[in-house]
Amino acid sequence: MWNAGDESHDEVRVVFTAKRSGRLAVHGLACGIVNHLHLDDARPVLLRNMYQFSPEAHFITTAGKVILKAGGAAPIADDKRCAELFVKSCNRCARFLPVNIPHERNHLSFSNHCVADHRRPCKHNGFGRLRNPDTDESLSLDYGFQLECRFCKKFEVNAAHNPKRTAAQMKEDAARRRGFELLIEALSGGTPQLQYRHETGRELADDVLARSNGCCFNCGKPFPKGRGWHLDHTRPLALLWPLDGTATALCGGCNSEKRDRAPVEFYAPEKLQELAELTGISMDELRDPKPNMAVVGVLLKRLDWFFDEFLATPDMTREHDGKIAGELVVKALQKVLERCPGGAPIDLVAEFNSRRSAG
Repeated sequence: MWNAGDESHDEVRVVFTAKRSGRLAVHGLACGIVNHLHLDDARPVLLRNMYQFSPEAHFITTAGKVILKAGGAAPIADDKRCAELFVKSCNRCARFLPVNIPHERNHLSFSNHCVADHRRPCKHNGFGRLRNPDTDESLSLDYGFQLECRFCKKFEVNAAHNPKRTAAQMKEDAARRRGFELLIEALSGGTPQLQYRHETGRELADDVLARSNGCCFNCGKPFPKGRGWHLDHTRPLALLWPLDGTATALCGGCNSEKRDRAPVEFYAPEKLQELAELTGISMDELRDPKPNMAVVGVLLKRLDWFFDEFLATPDMTREHDGKIAGELVVKALQKVLERCPGGAPIDLVAEFNSRRSAG
């Protein structure tokens, strides 16, 4: 992958030369012009090493033609399985992308999670422990992989999209968001994207885009060739709602404007009715900007686990500019609880401080 600029490349040839006789497995061969909203708007410094982001950055908008030859002749296809391909879901873009299970340090689409010797093997669910929802088989990894693919990690998590916010503020926002994502996954027993794929046999992002007819749900802006759109939670992650089958497709402008607001706080009344028909969420639920009470209920039943185990994980004990990620999550959760019907069922901050003092 490279920035061609105004140059024209009619043909690119890739040659594999084997040192000894063997079999070469290929999957999903494609070529063409790559483009994406983040590539259009990114600061130049973020684009310097894009050649390393393969295959997760291959958002091909204009496809080319691939001709495969073996020893100068057309390859021979058979039904023999000569290689296994493992894929993992990205919790941001909801795509299933390949990971290198036999050689975890040779990255494909995801960076490793636990690299230091004292943190291995990675024992964190979703990172070092992966489960196939179709067969219920599980894999225990040594280094593990991040939740986001490297493209989303680079542009969705790390890039400074909002220049008005300081680096410290963005780190705090990222820590809170990551904490909520990990908490929902732990309390729900898996990532919503995997559950959706297991239940429907389809990819969440593909269904959401098709359901919106390739246009922004709010303003109707079309997405040329299926690019430049955002997968919105519909009901916000800030209120503990997962990215599931109720997600909607929004353009960058509408997604930024909606931010972490509940549907009733953003959409016009007639659009709210359309949203109910599109997602299957009732109008009563859409009009009520309360938190995800199912997740809140499970959290209240598992407070010992939350304080003793969840907040003790490396992600929650990590320090950002003098602030501990777990403490940021506790304070953010308290704001969520205060929006519960009847008020907060518990003072989570007080309970956290009490347990910390007692410990």
